[in-house]
Amino acid sequence: MRHYLIVIMSVLAVLAANVVLDVCTDVPMLIRWAFSIGVGLFVTAVLNRFSQRRHARNRPNEVSGL
Repeated sequence: MRHYLIVIMSVLAVLAANVVLDVCTDVPMLIRWAFSIGVGLFVTAVLNRFSQRRHARNRPNEVSGL
């Protein structure tokens, strides 16, 4: 997966989490954004791991970094 797609998906996850928390709860803005950023970091880690596994599966004989 291309890196810019991971970034776009992470940003969308942060915004979606913030909107959902805003609509459904009365949590203060600072806590809402902190939780949303945590969700974004989690999404980034999951997508990055998925991308690395997919890359390794598609190119098993390729030496990484070359």
